[in-house]
Amino acid sequence: MGGSDAVRYQAVEGVATITLARPEKRNALNLAMFRALGDAAVRAAEDAKVRVVLVRREGSSFCAGIDVMELAGLAGALPDDVRVLATTAQRPSLTFATMGKPTVAAVQGHALGAGFQLAVACDLRIAAHDVSFGMLEITFGLIPDMGGNHRLTALVGPALAKELIWTGRRVDAGEALRLGLVNRTVPADRLQEEAMALARALAAAPPVSIALVKRLVDGADHRALADHLAEEREAQVACVASADHREAVSAYLEKREPNFEGR
Repeated sequence: MGGSDAVRYQAVEGVATITLARPEKRNALNLAMFRALGDAAVRAAEDAKVRVVLVRREGSSFCAGIDVMELAGLAGALPDDVRVLATTAQRPSLTFATMGKPTVAAVQGHALGAGFQLAVACDLRIAAHDVSFGMLEITFGLIPDMGGNHRLTALVGPALAKELIWTGRRVDAGEALRLGLVNRTVPADRLQEEAMALARALAAAPPVSIALVKRLVDGADHRALADHLAEEREAQVACVASADHREAVSAYLEKREPNFEGR
């Protein structure tokens, strides 16, 4: 199955759904899928009608990691070839993490290696009760290279991030919730419904404020408090000047649902 066939894209009512559709391989990612996934992420980021991105799976597993055939091809690869593969693999994660729109991962079954990294690249994660997270790169003498070191550290702290990466141990749904790896856990048969409900709720929120909050929260650990407060002030200036703010106030006073335009 080619990458374009194994990554499906659909945008409906402000929600772009990107589906990993290679269930016979537990959605393991090959180079073609990485390319298609990166293209889908950029497409969602650049589409003004898309306000939220939902990343999901077909079948019982979110993503079992990188395809073993890709791993086999790494042995003896030239440095520039490794750099090309890593850059291609990093593109979707970087786009999900940096686009000015919320990204939600609906995670079920295996979320291993590259699959784990893909999940933590998203802003929010809803996991089924049967989920199993694991950074398995160390098992193959590799490291997480899709932003997993950075994103995992931000979620659980440096000591625990090192433990999970160094040991490659699996984390089940209960522990993932306790550690803050996921926002909530749900029964597997409710995963898609719950994830879509969250995505639609975010799509109905004011896009200007949503984008500014994402930037502020993601940068909070890298700035002194005074610098962060200054950025918050400027962000609030942008909010007050936005049509979204005026619409929110009007809708509240008129006792109706707001209709935000993202400007």
